[in-house]
Amino acid sequence: MRTFSTWRMTMRWNKTLAVGAALVLSTACGGVDDQEAVESLPDFAGTSLEINTDALAQDGAALVAQDLMQVEASLDGQGAAMLEGARMEVKALNDTLRQALVPIAELAKQAADAQPGDVLVYGPTDRANATFKLSIRKGAAQRYQWKLEARPLNSADDVAFKVIAAGALKRGDAAHRGRGTLAISLDNLKAVAPSYAGQGKLMMSFAHFGKGSKSLAYRLANFTPNPATHDAVTGAFVGHKIEVTGVTRVRVLGPYNLPGTATSAKEKVLSSVRHIPGTGGRVDVRAWGGDIAANTSYVGTACWDAQEKEVYRVLLQCSESGCTEVPGSRVGTFQACPAVELRGDVTPPEGTGDDVTPEPGNPGAPDDVPTDVTPEF
Repeated sequence: MRTFSTWRMTMRWNKTLAVGAALVLSTACGGVDDQEAVESLPDFAGTSLEINTDALAQDGAALVAQDLMQVEASLDGQGAAMLEGARMEVKALNDTLRQALVPIAELAKQAADAQPGDVLVYGPTDRANATFKLSIRKGAAQRYQWKLEARPLNSADDVAFKVIAAGALKRGDAAHRGRGTLAISLDNLKAVAPSYAGQGKLMMSFAHFGKGSKSLAYRLANFTPNPATHDAVTGAFVGHKIEVTGVTRVRVLGPYNLPGTATSAKEKVLSSVRHIPGTGGRVDVRAWGGDIAANTSYVGTACWDAQEKEVYRVLLQCSESGCTEVPGSRVGTFQACPAVELRGDVTPPEGTGDDVTPEPGNPGAPDDVPTDVTPEF
């Protein structure tokens, strides 16, 4: 059998939270190559939403530091108000995604137990709040399925294991890249670790193109990392990044107080955000509920420069009879937006936030988003 002591002493986990960076492992007894299996797990860089690649910490998309040290980052509140509202939702999702990938990363560094059916099992291993186990199965045509399970600490009952996360990846040309799915149940984690604050589910589909472009689609079901600080969201998030230019787009749904409304009551806001590195960005929003009367919505636009300083904003109140500008909402003129493609009329996202259709300019659509957190084996 294999010796892993030297590997354990020398292996360093890189800054990309690559759940299976190039591990030097031999072929498992069951016919599944350990390295290939681990490289077929998702990683954070390939599944996180990004708004501004120059401000990844604020988006919650900053990479985890060496040896899985957590990135501590919070919004600085200095960006455009409409941008900060969308960013709160992106950061909540990314922070939760990272926390789910950490135990997968830790387990994947261990020796695997080969089981019948081309399955590798890593763990069980205790962490701070639960005991985790990772299983990976090799399917046909370079498609791997995996599941992360957890049970209460100090439990020896295998029946107590609940599925915390599950997914699959059909490999592309690089490790952790291709087309796949990932789904996370915060409810199941809370069931085995009652101190955990999060609730709800995240289900997503991803597709990678070339060396670094990606297209992502998420469905959220009553999702919040902490109901005491973040209102639960049910809806769809989508996003993409173009590697050559660094251009990003996301569309997210979330409750927050839209600037220009009468009180601090939270509206439901659907935001479409685009950003050009070194230039600036723009957000278009559609809002309803909160202070907004029935059969009425607010739509608005804001743009900012490369330092995320808001240079233009306008908000309109719309009903069946038309739209009127909200008094006091206008800042600057659209000509101040730093690029031609960031100027123009208000173009709010359509619908009510449950559509997973990619944003314009995407490199391609991912496959269907899972409807639940259900492993394929």
